[in-house]
Amino acid sequence: MQTYSAVVVAAGGQGRVHAAAYRADERVRLTAVADVDASAANLLAAELDIPRSYADVTAMVREERPEIVSVCTPPAFRRPVVEAAIDAGVRAIHCEKPFALSYGDALAMTERAAEAGVQLTVNLQRRFEPVHRFARAQLDEGVIGELVTIEGYCPNLFDWGSHIIDLALFYRHDAPAEWVLGQIDVSTNRYVYGAFVETSSVTQVSWSDGVRATISTGREPATPLLNRENNLGLILQGTRGRIVVNGQECVVQRFGAEGMRFASPYASDPSTWDHGIDPAIFACTRAAVADLVDGLQTGEEPVLAARHALAGAAIVFATYESSRSRGRVALPLQVYDNALLSGLDEGLWSPAGELRSTW
Repeated sequence: MQTYSAVVVAAGGQGRVHAAAYRADERVRLTAVADVDASAANLLAAELDIPRSYADVTAMVREERPEIVSVCTPPAFRRPVVEAAIDAGVRAIHCEKPFALSYGDALAMTERAAEAGVQLTVNLQRRFEPVHRFARAQLDEGVIGELVTIEGYCPNLFDWGSHIIDLALFYRHDAPAEWVLGQIDVSTNRYVYGAFVETSSVTQVSWSDGVRATISTGREPATPLLNRENNLGLILQGTRGRIVVNGQECVVQRFGAEGMRFASPYASDPSTWDHGIDPAIFACTRAAVADLVDGLQTGEEPVLAARHALAGAAIVFATYESSRSRGRVALPLQVYDNALLSGLDEGLWSPAGELRSTW
């Protein structure tokens, strides 16, 4: 059996998830973890029986010569690590989401990897969640008729929204969207995992077949409620019914017919979670790692190929650009900065106070 050597960059919560996924796949030899906080790298290595730990990513890649690199740094630091791994000759790179701090960075990493023949994936692992696969299957089978609209609800667009947008694209079998119209509120200095994000937002996405998606974001105290029925998830409206899906279940409601309910197989009680991490994240990242290894073996495109994350990033950054330019933004996106951050520097918004969180 062919095996592949792997290393993990960053030893936080998602570094733990990636490391556990590699440890669970017999085709992968996880040899090292690196973190600028050497104590964090040492602790994760000890807990998961990883042979070596480093405080310097460059030294780890040079010494270990891995075939697979997981990059779990915050997005602001991701591009240099990805490009260094490409230059070192690795065969595959698996990034955490959100993909990048700007559309330009996301596009540059995708293009560099493609030019070098490196398999680049992004851990939008919810494509593997049973509830979302069940929802898409019902949609494909015409259980709710033809799809009319998609609604998505989550605390922020940049981080959590990367999942919601990706799932909307997943339900649409990655049909390319035509345009985005959006508005953002930037009344608070709000940070998620250290990245500056909007206080709240509304995004409308349009496809050529007339289907529209609307994604609403925000959290307390500014936006305590997004949707009374499904405050964190998606609602698919069809001509003959609707599907309401979140992390716990998928509910199918049909006009004039019996509905269906599909429950997530993963524990929903946070008090039982390993290091406070949803078991669905562990399980679906294991599936993502297995799939990316399959890709190395067969040459088939992985389910989480970077092009999907790039399409989702375009919608996020098109929303920010739409708010900055006060107009509809055509796709493919031709604006490469992060208009939220650029607009902040330009004085378009004057946020007050501060809110830091992981969501």
